[in-house]
Amino acid sequence: MPEHFRGFAAVVERDGGTTYATICRGVADNEDVLGLLNAAPPAQARPLLLLGAVHFLLLSGVQHPLAAHYDTVAATLGSPPQTPTTDVTAAFISFCHDFGPQLTQLIATRRTQTNEVGRCTALLPGLCHIASHDAEGGPLSLLDLGTSAGLNLLFDDYAYAYREQEGDSVRTAGAPGAGVALECTVRSGLGLLPDLRLPFMAERVGLDLSPVDPRSDDEARWLLACQWPDNPVRFGNLRAALDNVRAAPDPPRLVQGDMVHDLDRVVASMGGEGSLVVFHSWVAAYLGDEEQRDLVEAVRAVGRTRPVHYLYAESAFETGGLPTPPPPQPRDGPDMATALVHVAPEAEPVRIADMHPHGYWLRWWPTPPAPTGSPAGPGPARPRR
Repeated sequence: MPEHFRGFAAVVERDGGTTYATICRGVADNEDVLGLLNAAPPAQARPLLLLGAVHFLLLSGVQHPLAAHYDTVAATLGSPPQTPTTDVTAAFISFCHDFGPQLTQLIATRRTQTNEVGRCTALLPGLCHIASHDAEGGPLSLLDLGTSAGLNLLFDDYAYAYREQEGDSVRTAGAPGAGVALECTVRSGLGLLPDLRLPFMAERVGLDLSPVDPRSDDEARWLLACQWPDNPVRFGNLRAALDNVRAAPDPPRLVQGDMVHDLDRVVASMGGEGSLVVFHSWVAAYLGDEEQRDLVEAVRAVGRTRPVHYLYAESAFETGGLPTPPPPQPRDGPDMATALVHVAPEAEPVRIADMHPHGYWLRWWPTPPAPTGSPAGPGPARPRR
């Protein structure tokens, strides 16, 4: 467990975070603090679950000096920012001591739920790529596995800005002026991205073991609690995405179930016209290699009943059971990137991009010829709601 906290500290620090990096290093050898995770299911015993439980109580209005270190608390509660008067690690340890029973209950009953809308910066071009290569040529239906609150199913309600890494060029897409505004640095050059016209969408469904009701204040607060407390842009986009789905007249349908064993049941409940895109992002890492292989076979099985495009964004290092090809440009050491992989109907997997796990950057690889059928251009943009 200590190495998990030190490893998570390095991940946070690499992305510009400081609060969680300091806390995780400071408590990595604290048996009392780490012992709180003994209440978690084995697959969920990760640093973010403890950090999220603490954040949740603070966002609920629990008073403690630790709140002064969390920018998100003042923003959520509408109170003026406080000046920290204590060391953040000491304050965190004190909080865990003072609220141990409440934290234990949360850790035992909650799951890490990040519903990272930033990953839509890869989902959008991924769907545009699929639309331009889909032999059916009609609208796409989208099934999101591990959907949480289904926020990524409304990807076309968001505004996008793709910026060239070297230079000032920008490509915009999506809904101008939207409350959710996502920015992404393109490391491969903007010219390799597909046409970013919004694909025409038919049905949208999410499948999750514990789907989050975005209209529930408690469940929405838990989603927010799984964010980092010193990244106001990411936190603000999640709040805006929750507001967006709450205002939607026709929100996505969310289904409770197992992504492997209930996949065929959910697909059977969806309209059968047009191609189906089965998508998941950073959820297969919570499965063992054998379960990952079972997931791949389950997607193949539903592909025998209708045209299915399989699209996923997963850490290649943590998902050995998925058919992720190596990057087109070999690199030294293990493949640590988050890979965006497309498996077209009756075709071999293609690694179409590498990406930051939260969608901050994208490296789009040159696209090989269409794997099946003749390319069909993107359909008209979905009418705005």
